[in-house]
Amino acid sequence: MDWTARLNEALGYMEDNLEGTVEIEEAARLANCSLFHFCRMFEVVFGTGPAEYVRRRRLSRAALDLAAGKDKVIDVALRYGWESPESFAKAFRRCFGITPSEARQNDIELETWPPIQLAVILKGDKTMKYRIIEKDTIELAGVSLRTTNTDGENMKVIPEFWQENSSNGTATAIGKNCGSMGMFGVCYDYNPKDNSFAYAIAVEKGDHALTDFPGGSVTITIDPATYAVFESRGPMPGAIQAVWKQIYSEWFPASEYEHAGTPDFELYPEQEDPSIDDTSEKYRCEVWIPIKKKGK
Repeated sequence: MDWTARLNEALGYMEDNLEGTVEIEEAARLANCSLFHFCRMFEVVFGTGPAEYVRRRRLSRAALDLAAGKDKVIDVALRYGWESPESFAKAFRRCFGITPSEARQNDIELETWPPIQLAVILKGDKTMKYRIIEKDTIELAGVSLRTTNTDGENMKVIPEFWQENSSNGTATAIGKNCGSMGMFGVCYDYNPKDNSFAYAIAVEKGDHALTDFPGGSVTITIDPATYAVFESRGPMPGAIQAVWKQIYSEWFPASEYEHAGTPDFELYPEQEDPSIDDTSEKYRCEVWIPIKKKGK
């Protein structure tokens, strides 16, 4: 069974169980992915995490049921997994901007989310260049935040996090301890229940004490891994975001590898020309993805 068919099977499972229990772990199993890889791939390819997709589909189905005018609000709320009409009404209003009762009116139009179905294998018009690198344990230190893939929040928050820490001097202070690899932007501690993860601006800790870093810094240990390394060239953050999407929507489906489930990271090495900044078409950085052979 190819990647498209497996992913459609996972999507079908999620759709068939909107009125019951949807286990993201089971969806990942049907897609033949680790839980970590499935959640990351889903968000990059479809623009939202699997848990958020299920929530949106439930609210969309609930909206259609309410518009039909046959069921009570409490019955619809319970049908799609809300424990009370109050919590359902809050989620419904946040999603559609109106109350469930207002959705029963004939002149109301709601923008709902249709089910996703892949009709063809996603592939690009050019081969992605990459190299395979084996790395021992990497110990990092730097500043972190917690964000979520929901509604693309991470795509907004992470660039802002870089901008804030560049403006206030924190990134420069961290960079004073920079090792040979460069600056890291590392994703770790993924929680599929709320689609959240930690993101850190960091460098190799080396022999430095944590007190050598700005206040509030944390340490992150990345276990030994095999990485597929992809180069990004172009203005940030658009260039590297495009590389992430291409990796998950094109490279992984066609390759013999899957995500190994350990932290992946962006690497920002020293530029060949000091005059090149992150707005330049020549700006270079890398995406490091931990990999393993599929089925192992």
